[in-house]
Amino acid sequence: MKTFSLALALLIGSLASASAHVSLQTTQAKVGASYRAVMVVPHGCAGSATTKLSVTIPEGMIDVKPIPKPGWTIEVVKGPYQQSYKPMHGDAVSEGVKQISWSGRLDDGFYDEFSFVGTIAGTLKGGDTLAFPTVQQCEQGTSNWTEIAAAGQNPHALKAPAPMLSLVSDQAADAAVKAGDLTITQAWSRATPAGAKVASGYLTIENTGGTPDRLRGGTSAVATKVDVHEMATKDGVMTMRELDSGLPIAPATTVKLSPSGYHLMLNDIKQPLKQGDKITVTLDFERAGKKDVTFSVLGIGAKGPDASTAGDGAMDHGNMPMDHSKMKM
Repeated sequence: MKTFSLALALLIGSLASASAHVSLQTTQAKVGASYRAVMVVPHGCAGSATTKLSVTIPEGMIDVKPIPKPGWTIEVVKGPYQQSYKPMHGDAVSEGVKQISWSGRLDDGFYDEFSFVGTIAGTLKGGDTLAFPTVQQCEQGTSNWTEIAAAGQNPHALKAPAPMLSLVSDQAADAAVKAGDLTITQAWSRATPAGAKVASGYLTIENTGGTPDRLRGGTSAVATKVDVHEMATKDGVMTMRELDSGLPIAPATTVKLSPSGYHLMLNDIKQPLKQGDKITVTLDFERAGKKDVTFSVLGIGAKGPDASTAGDGAMDHGNMPMDHSKMKM
């Protein structure tokens, strides 16, 4: 119990740390598809207001266009690509926007978002990552969110990481797994900090049949045990408990496992989960039986595989007290 609580505290604490960085709101995108990047700026530089934000566009993101922002002046720097790319519409292109800068003023105590759209080139592949080095200039001082993990380096050890985008193939992003009357989609997990012994799994389950089923847990080569848990917040205290009888899935309903509610708990993981990894979990259903499902590992502060999960409140977990007495193991 002590090991579990410490590992979970490390995992949740890492989310609070991640939220302190300039980051991408949506950390996964499809290869060959359009992508709306939303840069999240949670604060200034050591108490000083932000006056300029400059983002370097990585090779492989093309046809980039900034979204106008009231009160801010936008500048773009264009240049040649390393190769020619075929956009979604029109002829091949060999140059485009390489950097976007917004100039204005954002008080240190305020949160804001800066957006642009573009296309992820079809020449890239699922499993690739794109870095968006970002410089945040303030009235006093500058924060350079430009560090990129080297091969084999733990990205969570970086003090000023660049916002990162994980790519998935169109087939992987849309893949659905059938188990009897159940359809399983959007299976994902988060990267774990060094030393963590637990990880979580999230997915969506649709029951298209007329008979109820139940998710009882599962097994995985990366963990000693896979349980179904429920997370809830009451009076500012976050509680979590194992669902001993499993998670009911009623007929003609869709159940979503997410960071702020029901989720899979992968206990005593054998090694840290890294962004870009794929892990297999064999889910155990009462009626549909056992089914292998592949989970994509997103960034440590990821909110989900698409923008629809961006508002689940998971990034606030690090600021909430934990009631470990409510956790069953």
